[in-house]
Amino acid sequence: MQRAVILAAMLGLAAHGVLAQKVPAGTVIPIMLTMTLDSTKAYVGERVTGKIMEPIPLPSGQDIPKGAKVFGHVAEVERQNGKAASVLTVQFDDIVFRGHEIHVTANIRALASMMAVYDAQVPLFEPDTTPKSAVLLAPVGGEAAFPPDNPEKTRQFVRFSGDLAPGCGSRIDEEGGTGALWVFSPYACGAYGFGKSLVILNDGSKDPLGKIVLASRKNISIHAGSGWLLRVESVSPEAR
Repeated sequence: MQRAVILAAMLGLAAHGVLAQKVPAGTVIPIMLTMTLDSTKAYVGERVTGKIMEPIPLPSGQDIPKGAKVFGHVAEVERQNGKAASVLTVQFDDIVFRGHEIHVTANIRALASMMAVYDAQVPLFEPDTTPKSAVLLAPVGGEAAFPPDNPEKTRQFVRFSGDLAPGCGSRIDEEGGTGALWVFSPYACGAYGFGKSLVILNDGSKDPLGKIVLASRKNISIHAGSGWLLRVESVSPEAR
């Protein structure tokens, strides 16, 4: 019995190390915020919490499961005052699941309001008898489309690819792939569902690395249930 426990512990430690090394830069991670960010109440150091909304396939054949917790913090706050804009800087730090704690630095590709996330999950066309893949949806940042056939049979590792276009870039998966996009289109880029006032000043892919800077002429309010399409910049060895 004792031998079995020791063996299980050794395998667990090995899995921890392998997993931390197999989340390379470029991994796309869709999360839902589980708390509300409000520039009138936010403070530096405030904890930011979210959860992963789709399994993240890894090259090793393992995955980061749906429901894994994501933690970050508010790095800077500037409140709206007269003509001065509201500025909110968020940084994501850790992914936690199954006893793993992986430190990450991430940037943002797209941000969707709670209502934009909801709308992307409401079918535009759904016959009475049809497979799930035949339901017509309009993903955030893309044209109405049918989900790919048998997405559960592929474990494509979604990476940002293609030539960068001014301001954003090309689609973020390869043709025919599925990947961890959740409600987002492969072309999604920027902020959706917030009107024209909210902009992403810095996506976190450049200095200061990992700091996602949001700005608005109004107070910034990003509700629980909003969607964030993140991309891992780097991974550090896990804390435990």
